[in-house]
Amino acid sequence: MSLDDTGGGVSRRDYIASAGAAAGLGFIAGCADGGGADGGGGATTKPPTSSGSGGMYEAEVTVTHWPILMYAPPYQAAMENGYFEEEGIRLTNVVGSSGGGTTVRNVVTGGLPFGEVSTPGAVNAYYAGAPLSIVAGTTNSPGTINWVSPAGSDITDITDLAGKKVGYTSAGSVTQNTSALAVRRADGIAVDEVEFQAMGGLSEGLTAVGEGSIDVAAHLDPVFSSHQQDDRWQVAFWAKDYIETFQQTSVITGPDVKEENPEAVEGFLKARARGVEFVRENPDEAAEIFASHNDGYDPDVMGAAIENVEPDRYYTTNGFSIPGLELVETGMKNIDLIDRAIEWSEIVDQSFLPEEKRVDVGKAEQ
Repeated sequence: MSLDDTGGGVSRRDYIASAGAAAGLGFIAGCADGGGADGGGGATTKPPTSSGSGGMYEAEVTVTHWPILMYAPPYQAAMENGYFEEEGIRLTNVVGSSGGGTTVRNVVTGGLPFGEVSTPGAVNAYYAGAPLSIVAGTTNSPGTINWVSPAGSDITDITDLAGKKVGYTSAGSVTQNTSALAVRRADGIAVDEVEFQAMGGLSEGLTAVGEGSIDVAAHLDPVFSSHQQDDRWQVAFWAKDYIETFQQTSVITGPDVKEENPEAVEGFLKARARGVEFVRENPDEAAEIFASHNDGYDPDVMGAAIENVEPDRYYTTNGFSIPGLELVETGMKNIDLIDRAIEWSEIVDQSFLPEEKRVDVGKAEQ
């Protein structure tokens, strides 16, 4: 693939030039949602630093929907247990976002070295020209993503969505992909019978459905488990009922970090993998840590969320799933995010993973 081959988008050369200009103007401040369920503040352009051979690599990183959604617990466990420091990484801040392409831009134009982002968002950015590589897979199922309507609504099943408005978080997000994919896979309803709308974030979607401007909104744990305590919502459908495997999020990084600080990439991924193992082996303690990072959430709610997500199935220790990658492409084509085959062997760089974690991602190329 040539550098200018973007499948109808801007060239990679033009994207890189515009990305640099955007970063200089503080563009990233508008990309990350600053609070609530959708973020933990805006990214800064302060570059990562390394104190030299054998020293600590200091940096901000970004994690989609930090600190509240289920992508966060492995990082929080790793932070609390000192795994990042043990692997040579000192995290100065973790920046959240409203999902989709916003988290990708935290890395591409925000100067952050690493990010856990939606895989569709990363692919979309790559083919728009972003200088990024996917270096690890992180979550491999739809987890507890569901779509809700107000309690008492007559929408009780996915087939009830014909002629209705369905909200997802943001363009390129996992919720956009899985909502359309679930409808396509369901019997008795077609995608063109449903109107899909980007809401800007999880809380915005729930507000909109509560006000009646859309009919169902995406919901995720642990917010869902918390809301279930007061019977606020009823579930129209669960993504996992129609989608078993989906490589929904991945870790991305840029070429400078890969070339100048490869040990930092390895250390970051090792610490995250250790965090995943901690969550799997110590769910009660992980729930307490999760709650400590989120005011208003108690360990019981966070424990229910961790149990609901099925950590052994949901989290990966940085490896990739061929069926999960294949379904990302299917989902993106389903919503017209791409009109080409995804060249996973070009986008994915597994050189920072242990040999036993590597798979032939070329098998996912359709």
